[in-house]
Amino acid sequence: MKPNHHSETAGSAQATGHVGNLTPEQWDALGEIWSFLLHLWYSEPSSASSKSSHPRRASSYGISASTSSSNTANGNDTPAHHDPSSAITMAPSSPGATGNHQHHSSTGTTGRGVSPPLPASPTRFSQSFYQPSITSSPSGPTSPTFNTGNNHLISSLPGGAAAAAAALKRSAAKLKPWLPTKKFTFKYSPAEYQTAFWSFVQAEHPDTTVLRFLRARKWNVEKAMEMLILALEWRISMDVEEVVQDGEEALDAKYPGFLDQLKSGKVIFRGHDRQGRPLCLLDPSQHNPNAQSHQAVQKLSIYVIETARMMLRPPTETISVLFDMSNFSLSNMDWPTVKFFIHAAEACYPELLGVCVVHKAPWLFGAIWKMISPMLDPVIRAKIQFTNHRKDLEEFVAPDQLMKNKAYEGQDETPYQYIESNPNENHLLLEPSEAKQRAIARRKEMELTFERLTEVWQGQKQLSSSAAVIQERNEVGQRMADVWWAAEPYTRARTVYHRMGAIPTPSHPPPTTHAM
Repeated sequence: MKPNHHSETAGSAQATGHVGNLTPEQWDALGEIWSFLLHLWYSEPSSASSKSSHPRRASSYGISASTSSSNTANGNDTPAHHDPSSAITMAPSSPGATGNHQHHSSTGTTGRGVSPPLPASPTRFSQSFYQPSITSSPSGPTSPTFNTGNNHLISSLPGGAAAAAAALKRSAAKLKPWLPTKKFTFKYSPAEYQTAFWSFVQAEHPDTTVLRFLRARKWNVEKAMEMLILALEWRISMDVEEVVQDGEEALDAKYPGFLDQLKSGKVIFRGHDRQGRPLCLLDPSQHNPNAQSHQAVQKLSIYVIETARMMLRPPTETISVLFDMSNFSLSNMDWPTVKFFIHAAEACYPELLGVCVVHKAPWLFGAIWKMISPMLDPVIRAKIQFTNHRKDLEEFVAPDQLMKNKAYEGQDETPYQYIESNPNENHLLLEPSEAKQRAIARRKEMELTFERLTEVWQGQKQLSSSAAVIQERNEVGQRMADVWWAAEPYTRARTVYHRMGAIPTPSHPPPTTHAM
């Protein structure tokens, strides 16, 4: 099959529908999703949420907003200009008026274009919490300030992080939100959805995460919102945080066979494709469906996908997957795992796959493919390519990125070898420290800052003010990656790819491009 180069390139962040290049209509859709999320997180739920006792639900990374440094500094729990006794009432739902958009373009300090539209619904919020520091309004005690010293963005929020959350809740109660016509039944509490969302974002710009769902549903806001809610519920029910926090040894103790799968080399990351995307190599012949439980395979699948996302560096947003099918037999076929992985890739991690190359599939795989193909979303199916010869494979991946002792016939002579874990490698995650508290609190404050700037963006009535807020909001979103990486050693267990050096350690900041 001839290669289909429809896949995202390394510079695809400049393509329409990505951060830095959105049409007015796309900005409108993005704003509707964020409006809904803020309403969900900070208003009393319109339908009864379950009072789940999920062990990881209370707040991001197990720290409450009230422990942030800014709140401790001023000791104030109530932001200025807000009545703490104001009641939380649900406004009747109404669709946001789209109005007429004017095309506006500006370029921030990062060199990536920002195309701010008119707000999707200028009356969505009755008032903003503050006037952003970049507007013409004089700065005062209610203006956010940003200090970029020590390579970290530190936000000083009025009243501290706890006050910011309280203010968001009061404002969201006055929101006239866009709500889908389909009635949602929420399975979890607002705090659980919020925690699951920010855990999902990782080091991405928050808009990048939301835009994945909008592109996957062809900018249908209602379908994108439903997809996002279901993906967050999947993360909670599958306990993704367990996979990223427990570590390989602990996961193997819970799910015997987990570690054997890692050591087998049936799925590894090595190198990159011709478009700079991280390359995931799979050898299904190394898979024995009876050697471990289905749960162990599921946890490994989540581990692999979460690890893949840590290898992404802007503007790259997708990975490449390469199957070595040369030794595949029916004894390796595992339908439950196939179905699980398809669901995860399509519904829970949308727009993560750039291309999937199936190399040297035997004739018997043709019948299997006829059964798998109808199960795939057409967008995913279009990204799957079949190759039989090295020259065809090299259209996707350069020879020096391919292993020599595999059917790829590449030039990389280094075999895969699992590096055993260090007994003390997760001490930053497991042990309390002031540094851990500061790093986690800083990330939480950044999340709240982004949420508040989003609220201001959606509440602006004038295009000039909206453009300024969008630029400030975009800069905060970009700097959130640095804050996430600073907190990463305190919130996630080390993986074999940390030990290999493919994922940076605290003393080695992430490279701007992927390298293996």
